Amino acid sequence: MNSLIYILTLIGSGAGFMTQMLVSGYWSMAFSEDVFYYSVNLASYFLALGLGSYFSKKVKNPSLKGLAGIVVMISAVSGLAIPVLRLGIKGFGNVLVWPVGLMLLAGTLAGMVIPLALRLSTEKNKISLGFLFFIDYTAATLFTFIFTFICLVPLGYTKTGILLCVIASTCVLLILALYRQLSQKIFAFTCAVTALAFLILNLAKVQVAPNTDRTGLAKVILNEQTHYQKILMTEENSSMGQTPGFTERILFLDGFIQFSSQTEGIYHTCIADIPTLATGFTKKNLERALVLGGGDGLAVRNLLKNPDLKQITLVELDPAMIRLAKENDILREYNNNALHSPKVEIVVADAFRWVMDRSLGERPKYDLIIFDFPYPKNITLSRLFSAEFYHAASKLLSANGFITIQAGPSYSLEDNSRITLSKVATSILLSVQSIGLKAFPYASPEEREAFVIATSNPAFDMVEFSRKIGILGNGPMSIFCRYDPRWVLPKVEINTLNTLSLNRYMYDWHKKMKDHFFFYRGNHLIFLPD
Repeated sequence: MNSLIYILTLIGSGAGFMTQMLVSGYWSMAFSEDVFYYSVNLASYFLALGLGSYFSKKVKNPSLKGLAGIVVMISAVSGLAIPVLRLGIKGFGNVLVWPVGLMLLAGTLAGMVIPLALRLSTEKNKISLGFLFFIDYTAATLFTFIFTFICLVPLGYTKTGILLCVIASTCVLLILALYRQLSQKIFAFTCAVTALAFLILNLAKVQVAPNTDRTGLAKVILNEQTHYQKILMTEENSSMGQTPGFTERILFLDGFIQFSSQTEGIYHTCIADIPTLATGFTKKNLERALVLGGGDGLAVRNLLKNPDLKQITLVELDPAMIRLAKENDILREYNNNALHSPKVEIVVADAFRWVMDRSLGERPKYDLIIFDFPYPKNITLSRLFSAEFYHAASKLLSANGFITIQAGPSYSLEDNSRITLSKVATSILLSVQSIGLKAFPYASPEEREAFVIATSNPAFDMVEFSRKIGILGNGPMSIFCRYDPRWVLPKVEINTLNTLSLNRYMYDWHKKMKDHFFFYRGNHLIFLPD
């Protein structure tokens, strides 16, 4: 009898805690406010544990079958959690009532388990409170390891929750049957909640994607959830730009545009060709280059046009992105098989840790370092734009070498004249300048992306360089990249690992875009993590 109660406690406590991790992780990944959402959801869960413990006294005649039913309900919440979140986001967007409501439900049920288990104790079958709490904490630890190291990477959030629901419910049924405690009601209830989880999962599925102008549907030609991000590629007939009616392919990472086939040439001209020209302008030999991020291979493609370049090191976090860039026919067409070049060394690693490790002791030197990261939309990404990270990377830079950085949105939304730079771009610029490098902003007018070019060469003249290559003001090349020394810098903080203020500037910019980012309703639900 006691063994059955202990096992049910293990399953119920573990399933409840895993539900908290599923919901908190999913909502944080979807809306890029990791610390805030984790804190709110965790606080809600622990509050609910207390409420569950309090409400358990309302159960007049606790029974083993009743305890088993509560454990099945906790398992059902685990299975239903992600599909319910997806439906909530589809209909209402970023509304905290959905994750907090699930936390309160799961926590209340889980909080009832130990008090009810204790009340099932008898003089002959005394249950140890200390051992119950040991099981409770052990379950949290065990299920955390299962969630993190076994389930999440290959399955994703949705399938992990469904698998937990099925396995936990099945275990309850088998254990009850083994102890001859299984009833028809428990069996029917368990089957019903499991079926409901699969039903809601199917309702929450979206197989179509919107056009970029949100007026119709695009064709999905690639849809892959990796451990790090949601990779999605769509195909649509473009009605914008210089070639209306052109078939446009767009690669999204976590719902953000990584590149568009119609405009990516402009972006990569800015981030790769401009610094290459700068090395020539200063008569700097460009033999070794380092690309951080840029797993699609497009920046590497542009660098390979330089015949003097002997080696390119590409550091990319997501091995799936590297695999797609090397094997997917569409990506290979765009990157010209760049990642198959013998000049390219590919390193699959966290660029932050990789740079920090190599900045210590003896290290290779690079004539050009390109920071090709996604927008700093969360704290994890913001550290890749910190002054400390730039300082470490500068130690890998050869004498008079150059750095270029994708610096987020270029212009302030409050200034229609495009004279004031965005706080995001300004913070990145000042963070680079704070480590002693000469740094200058420039922008791609077509995509409204900002970039920062920096060098340790004290003689580098950005105005003269920009004039020579035609990007100064309204020069002949300003349709691709543009530099204007009259740009106004708003008052911002430097982005450091202690402050990570860039994340706040990026999030404020998103809000001012009026739901342009983190917009998942309707067909946009496909951009949510799986």
